Amino acid sequence: MTVERFRIKSAAVKSDGVVLSSVFAELSRRQLPAGGWAALQSSVQASLESTCLATLAIGSEDSDEARLAQEFLVRVQNPNGSWPAFLGDDQDGAWVTSLAAIALRDVATAIPARLSGIHWLMKCEGKEANWFWRWKFLTADRHVRFDPDKFGWPWIQDTVSWVVPTAFAILALSQVPCACGSLEDIPPRVDLGFEMLMDRACPGGGWNAGSGVVYGSTVAPHPDDTAIALLALNNRTQHPVVQASLEWLERTAQTLTAPWSLAWAILALAAHGRAVALLITTLMALPDLSGNDDTCTLALVCLAADCGRALAAFGVNL
Repeated sequence: MTVERFRIKSAAVKSDGVVLSSVFAELSRRQLPAGGWAALQSSVQASLESTCLATLAIGSEDSDEARLAQEFLVRVQNPNGSWPAFLGDDQDGAWVTSLAAIALRDVATAIPARLSGIHWLMKCEGKEANWFWRWKFLTADRHVRFDPDKFGWPWIQDTVSWVVPTAFAILALSQVPCACGSLEDIPPRVDLGFEMLMDRACPGGGWNAGSGVVYGSTVAPHPDDTAIALLALNNRTQHPVVQASLEWLERTAQTLTAPWSLAWAILALAAHGRAVALLITTLMALPDLSGNDDTCTLALVCLAADCGRALAAFGVNL
């Protein structure tokens, strides 16, 4: 490497560090007094998705911010073991239970809360798991093509399975250290979630929010849904559907300008051993990252910039 090229690279690394420090500082500033984070900087209502992603971005080090966030997550857990989508939500539970279980992974004092969340996830299933709904989707309702015997997790109770909540549930359940006692059904449930994702994939690779074929027409994949699904399928790299989806995401990532989508793409591609250094540089060069109103986006930028640590938090072994 020539001296000039080294200087250019060093300047780029320094610039990335300045941007990341600014984003991290803004994320820390937005933490609410009770310990959570709101979805938008203009809001004061804690959102569990924002809180979980911000907690992961801050890390598990012994800091006041991390402790406050972890205590908040334990405190707002529903009596049935689930977590609400936001403070003030009903107590039936939502998909963010998976994210909360992931965010509390390394917190010893939160083990009982985390186990309660895992048990809730094992009971939660897409509505198509019910015999009547299976019959309905197999006979009367054929507008959406999927196998109702292959079900995953819904966004909220009593609705059908969707790609993103299924992917996060797979990640959360896969972090459980042993399938013993009352947790012995975790491996087959994770496998069923995997089969659901394979069944719902778009024909050319990638995932939409739900099914890859609707009313007989192929649905285009979405970068976010594809990236999150691939993150959950980090140990299935050689599967043909996963390979096709990785190729699609790798091509698409080069065109992304939304920091939320690009950050998820970076994490997913890195989880499968794909090169992401240039994508991280592109992410850091996007305008006014620290001024983004969406708190989840700030957290994801921090996670993508330190993707090795982030993937470890999601249970991905590189």
